[in-house]
Amino acid sequence: MNELEEYFNQWMMSIQNLAEANLTFSEAIFFDDCMKVLIEDGHSYEFEEDAEGFSNGGYQYTPFKRQGLRVDGYEYLSDLSLLTLYVCEYAQDETIQSLNQSTIDQLFKNTKRFFEKSLGYTFVESLEETDDGYETADFILVNQKEIEQVKVVIVTNKQLSARIKNIETDEDDFFAEIPTSLDIWDIQRFYDNERTHGAAEAIEIDLVEDFGRGIPALPAHVESSQYRSFLCVLPGDILAGLYKKYGARLLEANVRSFLQFRGKVNRGMRATLQKEPEMFFAYNNGITAIAEDCVLDENNNIVIIKNLQIVNGGQTTASLFSSKSKNDVDLSKVFVQTKLSIVDSDIAEEIVPNISKYANTQNKVNESDFFSNHPFHRRMQDKSRRILAPMLQGATRQTKWFYERARGQYQDEIGKRTAAEKIAFQLEYPKSQMLTKTDLAKTAIIFEGSPHHAVKGVQIAFKYFAENVQKEWEDHDNRFNDVFYKVIISKQIMFKECRFLVMEKVSGTAIQPTIAYTLYMLNMLADKISHGIDFQKIWDKQKLDNTTISQLGEIIKYVSEFFESQVEGVEGRSVRTFAMNKGCIKSFNERINQLGEDFLDNDYRDILRFDDQDAGTNEGNLDNEVELLRKFASIRSNVWRGAILFAQSGGEFTETEISLLGVFPNYLRGGRQPTFRQLKTINKILAKLEDEGFII
Repeated sequence: MNELEEYFNQWMMSIQNLAEANLTFSEAIFFDDCMKVLIEDGHSYEFEEDAEGFSNGGYQYTPFKRQGLRVDGYEYLSDLSLLTLYVCEYAQDETIQSLNQSTIDQLFKNTKRFFEKSLGYTFVESLEETDDGYETADFILVNQKEIEQVKVVIVTNKQLSARIKNIETDEDDFFAEIPTSLDIWDIQRFYDNERTHGAAEAIEIDLVEDFGRGIPALPAHVESSQYRSFLCVLPGDILAGLYKKYGARLLEANVRSFLQFRGKVNRGMRATLQKEPEMFFAYNNGITAIAEDCVLDENNNIVIIKNLQIVNGGQTTASLFSSKSKNDVDLSKVFVQTKLSIVDSDIAEEIVPNISKYANTQNKVNESDFFSNHPFHRRMQDKSRRILAPMLQGATRQTKWFYERARGQYQDEIGKRTAAEKIAFQLEYPKSQMLTKTDLAKTAIIFEGSPHHAVKGVQIAFKYFAENVQKEWEDHDNRFNDVFYKVIISKQIMFKECRFLVMEKVSGTAIQPTIAYTLYMLNMLADKISHGIDFQKIWDKQKLDNTTISQLGEIIKYVSEFFESQVEGVEGRSVRTFAMNKGCIKSFNERINQLGEDFLDNDYRDILRFDDQDAGTNEGNLDNEVELLRKFASIRSNVWRGAILFAQSGGEFTETEISLLGVFPNYLRGGRQPTFRQLKTINKILAKLEDEGFII
């Protein structure tokens, strides 16, 4: 068995274990896994929305298979006027199957037929709104005049046939005469991408071939330096052209989660480009970029750049392209100052985070320090290598969860072992028990009260998680101990099992919002009547008991009905887009707060924690319960009201935190005894208020 076959077997076994042999679930999980890779590498984009409500990106999972018609998802980038249609070709086989030309042609033809039929009202109206394909078809119908290019992306666990040398399209292949391209991610490409940590998809730019000229560069390093640096003057049309061709792949991977590449163009920048383009160099701060290597000609012009990555200046880059494509601005007089550092891949992990951090200081991207080598991730990694999961019934050995703080770590560990050692490693760390840092972040913020952020995508969830954890790490890093690690794993177990329960009830783009709001609701209700969910019990069993599964089923039904009531009859509103909205979480909280304690089944209430097991997570830094009660009782009602108004006026507080500030004073006046967990939560919110400048 070669390495590709081993990679295939690991991935498929992990999917099958999760999906419990359900083919529909297997395909959905595979598609989700594929999209995580594409997003991480900048081949796909996550949802973005600016202050005016303008949205961009965000793939939608809409599996639709009918005779002669096919589409599994779509994504629209308004700044590029690009519609991407995804097709998932998943084979439930024990060995790698071949993807031949006839299959590709059929998939492409079926997708083309779906697109062209969607341009007419008759087809769209023939679909039920509950059909997964309806959303895609309706989007094409409504936005057809805006679509200037189409890309079909096939993701598959098959291997592209060696006989296929070219997948380029010509005018006969265009969808409704719109320029159309084809891209294929087969099992070999996914393997190469993970094995090289994305380097297999590295960008190599030949400036002379693509733009007819090189870039003037002034060396700014000494020969003994471990890296080379250049000060460059980059013509605006070249930078815009690079963005058009490579999109978010130009943005350095570690900061892709934190920097917005698209969205609203800065008014001053736009005015300069339109009225005084020759002054752009003087007014703009320029960009900071890194690369693995570059080639200079005899005149000291850079002519070839390998793996160019922008670490600061994403908005500048996108603004130049947008101004040219949307407003027909002439960029011939526009030049951008550029600081380019050539960093060898061997030292990139050490140097690149600091380049990114200091380049973005004025942009308040403090969370850019939260890279894979941050102490938080190293600590989680260390715990995952040390802490054994409890032995399951019928098992012959204990296993561990594998925390992947840096991309490709799991595959690296396998690749450097002998055949016998590989088997031992996979028995100790099953692929189904691998946890990435973005998975951790997404699950954590759901339970922390922000499901609306979680559904925006893994990278946006990671950004939000980083913002919260960074400060807490600086203040109380000892909180992130063994108990914290076990709780995080237990939450991940809940997420995985809840996903399959949800997939039995809803489909398409409603899956992720329903999972997030279901777990959030269960956690919130459990906290109201006790010390919360017994995560220790979940850790001990490494699975959910039947009582919890039954309770989740009831909440899934409640959440589904809530979403249906909110989107039904509202034009342009889907479950996914509504679930991202602050208005959604506010309305949802109001509904939950009206529920009585008897909403939860008696059997489930019996297994909740009524002892403060959670107290161990701070290891000696606990607040005193009596002191907290005295502290809160001494706060006057006008101060509580002022705190609520202060929290509402800024964007630093979640709807859950604002809701708790409103409920808690009445809770105390009513003579009810809050739990220690509730006291600590309120104390944390008050501390946050003081950090933001509110005087208590």
